[in-house]
Amino acid sequence: MDVGLLEGLIRAPGVSGYEDRVRDHIKGLVGGYGVLREDSLGNLLLDLGGEGETLLFAAHMDELGLVVTNVDEDGMVRFRKIGGIDDRVLPNTRVNIHTATGDVPGVIGLTPPHLQLDRGDQRVIPWNELAIDVGASSREEAEELGVRVLDPVTLDKAIVRLGRGNLVASRAIDDRAGCAVLVELARAVAEGEVKPRGRLLLAWTVQEEVGLRGAMALAETVRPDLFIAVDTMSCCLPGITGRTRLGGGPTIRAVDNAYIADRKLVSRVESIARSAGIDYQLATAGGGTDAGALQRRGVKVLALGIPVKYSHSSVEVMNLADLRGMADLVKALSEELLG
Repeated sequence: MDVGLLEGLIRAPGVSGYEDRVRDHIKGLVGGYGVLREDSLGNLLLDLGGEGETLLFAAHMDELGLVVTNVDEDGMVRFRKIGGIDDRVLPNTRVNIHTATGDVPGVIGLTPPHLQLDRGDQRVIPWNELAIDVGASSREEAEELGVRVLDPVTLDKAIVRLGRGNLVASRAIDDRAGCAVLVELARAVAEGEVKPRGRLLLAWTVQEEVGLRGAMALAETVRPDLFIAVDTMSCCLPGITGRTRLGGGPTIRAVDNAYIADRKLVSRVESIARSAGIDYQLATAGGGTDAGALQRRGVKVLALGIPVKYSHSSVEVMNLADLRGMADLVKALSEELLG
């Protein structure tokens, strides 16, 4: 898989509810591969054709972020969080406010420790006491830059290679990595490299990080025989995520807070992975994926996860070998899982 594909998806801003630029980017990548449509909530669905039972893969487009709630008289920009951002990561962070007239850079500052005379407890500053400095000295000056209430805000994304280059660190690997895997699958099917068994649908969903809302809407209009969420999986946390590790292959998220997988389906996926020579890991997880929304509608589901270290931070770390392994796995499942 081309790493540039992943980097392009990561760089597109897409806070939950504001996924437009990610969606447009994906449309440009897969528009010629099948029948493409967008539903009323903003989910993107690609029908790659085929007959018989229907297999639907999905990855979510949205990322954690902020939204502007007010501009103070002194030009400081107030915000609220969208999704599960830890307050500890916000101070001393570079951000970008995505306005109607362009992106406006800003920083979330913090009073230096040696000047915190009335805060000797070194407490975590809650998000509602922080503000974004865009370099304006008044509300009018901030508004002249284009900043308005309801503008989405993303944490600055610096894509960094670690170690010998096989590890990538960035904000929004969750779940632009899954989005990239589905784009690669669409290409492989369109070019005849992969020949799916049955009907194959791919979806890029919205608002997963705030309650699986896009997938819930998708479940009302699409009833596949089998649904597979292609997401990430927190790893490398002893006592919490078991023995999952970077470089060990994609994970089969058999149990999380939103669903429990059918054991026969898990065994079938394991068998296909082994036959294809694909390394994989079995795992339980916290949180949930879009699989939980479809399971509540009576659809047989499974969640797969690309191992990610430091999930929901601005420095999520992934091994590119696991990304490629996930791409290989979904291709094999497309050809072997149904029937």
